[in-house]
Amino acid sequence: MKNLKQVKRSIPYLILITATIILIYFDMSFTRTENIEFGDILSEILICIQPLIWIYFGEVGFKNKNNYYLMTIGFILFYLGHLQDVMDEIYILEGPLSRIENILIPTGLIIISIAFIWRFIEEKRIKNILSEEKKVIYDKSIRDSLTGLYNRYYLEERLDNILNELSKIYSEISVAFIDIDNFKNINDTYGHITGDMTLKNLGEQINNSIRKSDYAFRYGGDEFLIIYPNTKMKTALQVTERIKQNTSKSSVKEDRIKLSLSIGITTHKKFEDHKKLIDRVDKIMYESKKNGKDQITVMVE
Repeated sequence: MKNLKQVKRSIPYLILITATIILIYFDMSFTRTENIEFGDILSEILICIQPLIWIYFGEVGFKNKNNYYLMTIGFILFYLGHLQDVMDEIYILEGPLSRIENILIPTGLIIISIAFIWRFIEEKRIKNILSEEKKVIYDKSIRDSLTGLYNRYYLEERLDNILNELSKIYSEISVAFIDIDNFKNINDTYGHITGDMTLKNLGEQINNSIRKSDYAFRYGGDEFLIIYPNTKMKTALQVTERIKQNTSKSSVKEDRIKLSLSIGITTHKKFEDHKKLIDRVDKIMYESKKNGKDQITVMVE
């Protein structure tokens, strides 16, 4: 089956090669009596095989239906012009009919050129579409589908590099670790659909509150991590408090749910890897839990 497809694909090339050889042979056979030079022969050959070169190297091909028709018309006109040139040598035509090849050949070449350019533009358009789709796929692979924040995979793969690069530019990087209070009770009481809506709502509040330069991750379950580059502790606290307040005010389907957050905030130490950082800020967040929940604990070490 594969060999049959390859044979079918090669048929247009074989036809063009055959037509080119026949026209070159007859054309040259009638001009042999003249003072022909090597440059004339080379020029004739190059002109005749030019469309074939464009097909091979330009990858114009015959895949697109409209492109196929355009290429076919171009080749017909191109070779009709050369055939007219041969017939002119045989019958020594005079008048406008003897100069028709001067119209057919350039017209054929122009149409073939248009087909080639069209194919090039089409390929570029398709590549751009595929490139955009690739970006979308990549973005989905690093985003949490429920909250829209960066996921655990991206955190594990990239957070160390992000922190190292930010440390080279900024002297202070603040970090917040957020945990939803009594989230298991929400799932058990109202069901997992309401639990998912709660997580989605918090993701939206985080996205709406942080700056474009900040990084927000869903660390896992009901835990979230936010990186604030070039941010003093005071500013990080203000942004995080806004997240906490907006989350407590917003509804998550059930009015009886009073959503609260326990949060820890600290600063990133230079050369500290993400695992040590998360472990440290997680312990700070647990201080909020121990002290009654629904609060923010700030600690600098």
